[in-house]
Amino acid sequence: MPELPEVTVIVNGLNKKLKGLTFKSVVFDWPKGFQWGNYRDDNLKGAKVTGVERRGKVVLINTNRFTILIHLKLTGQLVYQDEKTRIAGGHPIPPLNRPAPNTTTRATFKFTNRGYLFFNDLRKFGWVRFVESDEEKIASAIGGRLGPDALAISHKEFEERLKKKPKARIKKLLMDQSFVSGIGNIYSDEGLWRAKVHPARIIGSLSDAEIKAIHKGVQDSLKLAIEKGGSSANSFIDSGGEKGLFLSFVKAYHMTGRPCARCKTLIVRKFMDGRSAHFCPKCQV
Repeated sequence: MPELPEVTVIVNGLNKKLKGLTFKSVVFDWPKGFQWGNYRDDNLKGAKVTGVERRGKVVLINTNRFTILIHLKLTGQLVYQDEKTRIAGGHPIPPLNRPAPNTTTRATFKFTNRGYLFFNDLRKFGWVRFVESDEEKIASAIGGRLGPDALAISHKEFEERLKKKPKARIKKLLMDQSFVSGIGNIYSDEGLWRAKVHPARIIGSLSDAEIKAIHKGVQDSLKLAIEKGGSSANSFIDSGGEKGLFLSFVKAYHMTGRPCARCKTLIVRKFMDGRSAHFCPKCQV
């Protein structure tokens, strides 16, 4: 599943192209994953895109009438094309250069400029939802109130929120979208490696210096991933159709059995709270 950097890369590409376009129509073949809410196709016709942004791991297409939420989940793709442009991002199966629509296309949005936005999803885990452009309505549609954005949260707020959960494990809490939004396995592993903190540590055992290091480690990892175009883990492909390069720079995630970049101890992988954690058993204490 794409995490904050991967969704950011898709959003940045689409925002440049979709902003200012006007919807003409939409067709979809999967009612369960396409939820109109209080709206219908007549409401879509004539709606103008005011911008594309990210909320946690969800893509938001804002219009002058409502907001369209799109969650790519495991195998989603977003493909925009018109007579001169093609922008694609998401899972590479089917290949992003394959003509669209195709057998994985769940929704096709048509614009008045003769451009199209295709939402493809091979395994049908993703979804499209129409909601009022209201923060609480958006949060509810996403599945509950999201915590502060992982890239934007200040050290002070991060520390305050951590200390409200003294018995929680640090890795599990970092991936809790109600605590902080946008972090999954990749960037929790990388942030904790940078901070030299074991993923199973209890919040109450962390020093102020360690909390500061975790905050910095997570944000530095996210910023580097965005700079490198995201991660090619989980088959992510960026909005230009290129694999993200971040996995060339990881220090812990998917590095099981390889020497730690700091101390040369072999990185290990263990299951914690139902998820895998990659870490250095010597450096991270």
